[in-house]
Amino acid sequence: MKISDYEISDLNNLPGEEIDASKNNNFSRYYLFATIFIFISFIIFSFYLSYFKFNKYSELSLQNRVIKIPVIATRGVIFDRNMNQLSFNVPSFDLYINISNLSNEEIKTDEYFLSSILNIPVKKIKKNIQNQIKLGYQSILIANSISKENDILITSNKSTKGLYIKQSYYIKYRYNNLLSHIIGYTGPVTEQELLANKNLNPEDIIGRYGIEQSFNNYLMGKDGVDITQVNTLGNRVSNFGEISPVPGDNVQLTINSNIQKELQSLIIQNIKINPNHVTGAVGIVENVNTGGILAMVSYPTFNNNNFEAGGISSANYSKLINNPEDPLLNRAITEEQPVGSIMKTILLLAGLQVKAITPTTQFSVPGTFVYDGTTFQNYAKINWGVADIVKCLQFSINVFAFKSALKIGINNFVKFEKDFGLGAKTNIQLPGELSGIISDPKNKYLITKQPWNPGDLLNASIGQGYTEVTPIQVVNWISAIANGGKLMQPRIVKAIYSSNNKLVKSFGPKIIRQGFVSQANLSVIKTGMLQAVQNGIDIAAKSTLADNAGKSGTAQFGVESVGNQNNRYTQAHSWMSSFAPYNKPQIAMVVFEENGGLSTYSAEVVKNFMNWYFKTY
Repeated sequence: MKISDYEISDLNNLPGEEIDASKNNNFSRYYLFATIFIFISFIIFSFYLSYFKFNKYSELSLQNRVIKIPVIATRGVIFDRNMNQLSFNVPSFDLYINISNLSNEEIKTDEYFLSSILNIPVKKIKKNIQNQIKLGYQSILIANSISKENDILITSNKSTKGLYIKQSYYIKYRYNNLLSHIIGYTGPVTEQELLANKNLNPEDIIGRYGIEQSFNNYLMGKDGVDITQVNTLGNRVSNFGEISPVPGDNVQLTINSNIQKELQSLIIQNIKINPNHVTGAVGIVENVNTGGILAMVSYPTFNNNNFEAGGISSANYSKLINNPEDPLLNRAITEEQPVGSIMKTILLLAGLQVKAITPTTQFSVPGTFVYDGTTFQNYAKINWGVADIVKCLQFSINVFAFKSALKIGINNFVKFEKDFGLGAKTNIQLPGELSGIISDPKNKYLITKQPWNPGDLLNASIGQGYTEVTPIQVVNWISAIANGGKLMQPRIVKAIYSSNNKLVKSFGPKIIRQGFVSQANLSVIKTGMLQAVQNGIDIAAKSTLADNAGKSGTAQFGVESVGNQNNRYTQAHSWMSSFAPYNKPQIAMVVFEENGGLSTYSAEVVKNFMNWYFKTY
């Protein structure tokens, strides 16, 4: 209350009794001085309140009543190559507590109430509030995507203060198990991420896997701010303005959902009839001329929708990570395994390029081959008589590969492995890709601390020994053979568009390397691959609708057998690679079955897929 609210004359004419001045002059003086003293004191106190305390209390009042509430940007969505939408923003309701006008006791009451309603330990709620207070937040996120029942219980409770519900969203995916390894999933930000990045808010969700992770900066958009006045209950009283959020960009994949669906179905069907205990499988289809990935199947898979709308439960996540078949592993890019005899395509191309062998070179190829005191063999110890390069590929003759390797040498062989992309990541726009291992003296020593032996070259020549590749590397090198020697950058993202459909960025075909093999030498290898499928060892992959070429691999691993005369190891991975049509290649593909046994099982998938693809497209 200010002194200007009163007239001074009113203070000088306060009511009182008439007093005889002649009788009581002393009392009159006393009364006057007392009045003046009170009046001066009042002025001083009012001045103190007005000038010294006003700014402080005014500032505190504003701090208590005005809060900045982040307005979360809508996340961009993901489309397949035909612009079929694969992810969606679904409205949800999030629970907050505004602590700006709450005492410690009131916060404590809220914590215990929320614990009983949400089944979250009090300690966890308390820690969450304390952590966000440290970061400077007054409006604190407690839980995402609460149920309607909890919404009613919370908003109708009169014993709590500061609790309120705000509409948000969560991500939902079109398919539960079809594209999970590619698209991935999202999750809430962590305390460490909030501390490291001041642009993040507790309400934000960020990509945790797949495209959602690798293109998170595009998909996330930019959050806005709502400057709001609230009362002591946390309810909005008035709005002081808003900085609008910027929606995230949309991502278009190179993946064709229909092709993905068919390939996954064929792989699952094949695993069911395979007598071996297949522990995992991969199928990839690539456009040989652009590097665009049309399908990428990793099996077993998982339901990425389980990670959304509040997050996956601890029990379900524990089941996933403790599953011995590891469904969260994207085997297409993180599975490093020996590739078996598909490696003969690179070996023999290397031999032709360095002129260690020629298209007319012939070797005697008996069932066994002794080198440096060790016996090596053809599959089932078959004696093929005499063979050239085409026959070697047609029937996958190991002894021809051994004799060629000795002429080529490890250094020349390794050079061409690297030229075809082995031992390096393909950089396919997905997180977690591994580079594989090339079998050479240096890598062997790093792995085993043992020196290189003469026989190591022979094992490497047929894709065994210390060589490990990823399925994406295999399909990419087969594409390079098919397209005339251009090693393409494999792509799984085609373009990025803004929320109003303007092109932000496109990812066109990109050649990593070319000119390292001649067309004439490629023609020899492609002829051998055609013969392998049309009337050779890989006839199980022969399509009735396309003249496809290819090369199989039965990559042995496990315990070396004793009594078995045909195979040196008790287990094998099944590989089949192929491209079609032979004269004008469009697609290349690889199928890999972990612990799948003979390559004929993977070859069956290739045949069925090629028939479906060329009938459909």
